[in-house]
Amino acid sequence: MSAIRAVVADDDDLMRRAIVDALNAHDAITVVGDVATGSGLPDLVAGARAQLVVLDVRMPFGGADAARALRERDPSTVVVAVSADNDVSTVAAMVRAGATGFLAKGHLGTTFAEDLVRCTQGQVMIAVPHAVQVLRALGDRPVEEAGGGAGGAPGSSAGGPLDGVPP
Repeated sequence: MSAIRAVVADDDDLMRRAIVDALNAHDAITVVGDVATGSGLPDLVAGARAQLVVLDVRMPFGGADAARALRERDPSTVVVAVSADNDVSTVAAMVRAGATGFLAKGHLGTTFAEDLVRCTQGQVMIAVPHAVQVLRALGDRPVEEAGGGAGGAPGSSAGGPLDGVPP
């Protein structure tokens, strides 16, 4: 099995370097790019043939807009958000935009790279202190509206990251 090709996007240089180092230390992941802004991110991801994007939520041209642009460009791209800003509305917005995971900075832990691998295998990871409230907030809208259709595209309805999650 070939390594998962990843791009790391975070405007905090120290955090970005720590994430790159952690991912490169894992046999299943190869970092093929890292950037400090989301500007041009879809082009970089496409050019590098990345399958996974680790995306900071609060950076220039980041967050839900970047996640949505990545998924519109290539619905197979797995986007996992990382942020210290993990309130319910932020996490729900990222999932609605197509993120497969949301991991709270400061709580990434020793399983961080393995959590990302799981996301590329189709698992949803919402690792924030109030994940239950996030699921309830997402359950207030039909899966189609929550970006949970085929490939996470808004408006589609053929299976997605929230299928089977009760409202």
